[in-house]
Amino acid sequence: MAHFRNSTLASAVLIAIAAMPHVTQAQDHPSAQLTPSTMKRIGTIDERYQSYNVEMLEVTGGKFWKSYEGIKKAASGGSKGEDQSGDAPVGMDPGLYQYRPPLDLANKRLRAMAQALAPAYMRVSGTWANTTYFADTDSSPKEPPQGYGGVLTHQQWLSSIDFSRAVNAPIVTSMPTSVGTRGPDGLWRPDQARRWLDFTKAHGGTVAAVEYMNEPTLAAMGGAPKGYDAAAFGRDYRVFNAFMRKEFPDTKLLAPGSVGETYADWAVAMGG
Repeated sequence: MAHFRNSTLASAVLIAIAAMPHVTQAQDHPSAQLTPSTMKRIGTIDERYQSYNVEMLEVTGGKFWKSYEGIKKAASGGSKGEDQSGDAPVGMDPGLYQYRPPLDLANKRLRAMAQALAPAYMRVSGTWANTTYFADTDSSPKEPPQGYGGVLTHQQWLSSIDFSRAVNAPIVTSMPTSVGTRGPDGLWRPDQARRWLDFTKAHGGTVAAVEYMNEPTLAAMGGAPKGYDAAAFGRDYRVFNAFMRKEFPDTKLLAPGSVGETYADWAVAMGG
């Protein structure tokens, strides 16, 4: 009897559904009509919006990320014979990096491709920019001074300036912020940044905008002092802000660019 009642109920439901009027998707969701020519313009995108980054380490030369294939090989234990010492960022596996020579920024093909992207900005920054010492004399130290991790030579930066001008891509960068840039109190000092920016201006370069530090959300990885936190960043930024607005008022100050919010396996494995 129960089986009969259930079958009867199911049949009644099916009949009721079949009897319902047919409603099309179009009736429920009428299509919107968009007429761009009648829309009010509320803003424009800078003509240099689509730009590119050149890692500071690619300018100076040094140990940079391996190719994806090289990283896979390292992860599988296939790189044990390689030299894994050197300037890997704090907390990262040195086996993920390999030496790369400085870019040839005079390369005609490279310049032609960059010119095709103009107008643009050329960002010269990255993790290693935080620890790079600028040598503004003809002779550069073979090893970075204490508190720095690399050396940007006089000629390397002149080549960067020349490239920037040739391809119509003003420079965007970030300041050296490692232990070597700080006083005994741990506070950031602008001496190194001042020499670098003065040199750039004197040689016809244009620094359109600067960040204080590359990726402050991973400050230790970028060479900041041990225990560096948001309060320390705020103190340093106030010094940086006053310095830039007084001595380089035409250069835009950028908000901090962060990294590390993504916890996907590939991002963590690749250091992002």
